[in-house]
Amino acid sequence: MGCSDENLEWSSEIHATIFFGAEEKSEKFNLTFNKTDNILYFKYVNQIDTTKTIEISKIRDTDTLLFGFDKFVKTDRKPFTNNKLQNLRFEFYDTIDYADDATGPILFNQNYGLLAINNVYGPTIIFLDKRIDSLTEKIVKKLNE
Repeated sequence: MGCSDENLEWSSEIHATIFFGAEEKSEKFNLTFNKTDNILYFKYVNQIDTTKTIEISKIRDTDTLLFGFDKFVKTDRKPFTNNKLQNLRFEFYDTIDYADDATGPILFNQNYGLLAINNVYGPTIIFLDKRIDSLTEKIVKKLNE
């Protein structure tokens, strides 16, 4: 998985660990990436239930993500890195319009896409090339710091 300036469009399969309450599920998604002059567009579609679709866009040359109807901006939190993720730097993004039940933080890298979406009242989702429980635990811990 990964994009570069040469790749305007690509797709791959990605593993998701989904936490909702005490329940943990593993599901597979198809990830499609498209790039325009101004936007990096990532679309995650569940392989079994296509109504489970996540779309996120990164406005190029800014610190802004668009997710659902919300705008997220990069925070000053120390980025998450791990050698199992090629030491990529995943930046933290939080919504501009804070609410107790808001989604966030989001961990994102423009060459990888979504690593994690945290949601206090909804599902928290971790996206990896393959299931790695120890890495998933580190990501969840980092999200909740």
